Amino acid sequence: MNAGKRRKRIVIEALIISYDLDGTLVDSIPDITLSMNKTLDEAGLPHMTAGQMKVFVGNGIPTMVERALKAALAQAQAEKDFKTLYTTILERYKIHYEAHCTVETRLYTGVREILDHFSDKTQVLITNKAENITRKILKYFGLEDYFSVVVGGDTLTEKKPHPDVIRHVWDKIGREGLLCHVGDSPVDVKTAKDTGNIAVAATWGYSSRRELMDAGPDFLVDHLNELKEIIA
Repeated sequence: MNAGKRRKRIVIEALIISYDLDGTLVDSIPDITLSMNKTLDEAGLPHMTAGQMKVFVGNGIPTMVERALKAALAQAQAEKDFKTLYTTILERYKIHYEAHCTVETRLYTGVREILDHFSDKTQVLITNKAENITRKILKYFGLEDYFSVVVGGDTLTEKKPHPDVIRHVWDKIGREGLLCHVGDSPVDVKTAKDTGNIAVAATWGYSSRRELMDAGPDFLVDHLNELKEIIA
């Protein structure tokens, strides 16, 4: 399917709907940026912007911290031992983010409406954010009861886009079935496509429209409400 062209919607009878979290259901960049900058302050390194952090997220906390630290060191032209500093920065970031993960994070428009609309289906959450932080955010917004399964970036040995993530979901719900995964990154598209499932790319998140189209999703949507036109 060419997700970039205008055409009549194709209705998919998906048994399972899975959602990414950051950039799909919630905008968490303000708190991620806040926590990273508190961590960099402690190391005497320059701050990252929200725009930079949008580029760094998507592959889990360790990778995000690595990208941010490298950028901060380059910006400061600092000659510090990366490996030693990385371990400290990673642990300090986790502490700061756990304490600040619901300060400015907000739900995107239409989240509750779409979760209510599909309440007769099995809905799951698949994110590369740490599971404990994920559950804390879900609880804060009162969303935890919508999801039959929550998979974080540290729930399994592997994380998105590894096929084991989808297999884990199938195992937890006790059956295999066509899954429609909604997410804002090429990682999300690959997660669905590599297991023969349906990929819906969300344009309101942290990846550009071009990046999403190049990943080859089945559908490209500009608002959560458009899922009603896609999923029966």
